[in-house]
Amino acid sequence: MEIKPELIFIGILILVPAQWLLSPSETGHLKYRMNSLIFTLKQYIPSFMTSSSDSEAEAAESSAIMAEMNPEGNGAYGMGQYTRHRAPHVEFRVGDVITHTKLNFRGVIIGWDEHAIAPEKFLKVAHGENKNYATQPNYAVLIDTRDRLTPQLSYIVQENLEIDKGTVMHPLVDKFFDGFDEKRQKYIMRPLYKQWYPDD
Repeated sequence: MEIKPELIFIGILILVPAQWLLSPSETGHLKYRMNSLIFTLKQYIPSFMTSSSDSEAEAAESSAIMAEMNPEGNGAYGMGQYTRHRAPHVEFRVGDVITHTKLNFRGVIIGWDEHAIAPEKFLKVAHGENKNYATQPNYAVLIDTRDRLTPQLSYIVQENLEIDKGTVMHPLVDKFFDGFDEKRQKYIMRPLYKQWYPDD
């Protein structure tokens, strides 16, 4: 039985990119690449089945949610543009690599508040019955894309974090940091952020 040249071509066309995607250049990249491929396919395939008005409605809904979360633009979620001086009970610093002890993901801290600064609606969902979470330091964290499929930012209470080592993969890391200090296992803040977190 002879295999048609078209089938051989299609096989090569599929297998070569798959081989490239599946061959890790260093530890952890395989999981990241597979998640990226699956995410891309999930995003791409439904786009054939929805109209442009659906995507416009989704974008409008997303904007409304963001406006509701922070209507005054007051820098909630550890992202306020004002100088913070460390209190003794603030354990972590901007640039620290952390692990979430309950949800088991890694990330890097990009901001913090001495106590939670977020809308009450958000705090009820995020903190649940734990009222004391709102009085503890809360941290803005870029979540490693090897642990979560899409790039995410989270606002996490100090009690659920512990220090970790290594780098974090996230598209916004370069926006907040100039590099990674291997010796200290910490990211180096850009000058703009040093003015808001001078003691970190």
